[in-house]
Amino acid sequence: MPLPFARGHVPDLSGPEFAAELRTASELWFACGYRPGITAYLHFFLLHDFITLHDRASASRFATFRSMAQSFYETDLFVRDVTDSGPKATGGISALRVRELLTGIMARHRALSIPLWMMTYFGFSLVEAVERQCAPLPDTQRARHLRYMATAFRIMGIPFAGDRAQMEAFARAVEQQHARALAPQAERHARRILLLGEMVGVSSHPDSILPLLPDAPRRRFTPIATTVRPGCALRTLARAAGRLLIRRAVGRPRIAVPQSAGA
Repeated sequence: MPLPFARGHVPDLSGPEFAAELRTASELWFACGYRPGITAYLHFFLLHDFITLHDRASASRFATFRSMAQSFYETDLFVRDVTDSGPKATGGISALRVRELLTGIMARHRALSIPLWMMTYFGFSLVEAVERQCAPLPDTQRARHLRYMATAFRIMGIPFAGDRAQMEAFARAVEQQHARALAPQAERHARRILLLGEMVGVSSHPDSILPLLPDAPRRRFTPIATTVRPGCALRTLARAAGRLLIRRAVGRPRIAVPQSAGA
């Protein structure tokens, strides 16, 4: 899959434009809660080659419900640091610690031989899910959000464009190629991520999930949406257990402020 996007180029992480981008990303990620993250994981499972390659490279990550919950928490934790929407202010990618975190995560993915185009797609699926959750958004907010996330992924070493039309064309092409069938493990993974969603307060009802999925994955999920949804008793138990057992990375909304250079 060709990726004619910028990689590694980091624009100025200071000044009013960057501050506005950071503030916008933080506001959206505070507002969106866990629904986009749960949907993005489900989305990943619905693309045949994605989950097949991933499970072949790292079978233990989604082997059990507990390991999936840990994976989700760790992903959410680093995304909250990047977007400065966690319990403690980080300054987002203006902070050296956060930039080092991104490059460290990239090194682990590289060790598993996860293709760059797959990581680009997963990153953009998160961007789209957050924006669908928070819709309608003014064009200025959508543009700032995409620019911020594009910069973050480029720091990570992942090709990513700040041009929405280019990213959308890439994403739709990936979906047409990889959402033509479900992998054998897709339904098992889907059941677990929807149960985890209930534990963090995300409804597993199809009306909650389907609107956040792009067209091709939505067509794959629709026929199995009720089949993989946890039953009523299990949903009730999951909500109660989640309040006691699930660690959460999201914080209370506040205004994100960049750190000084080199911090």
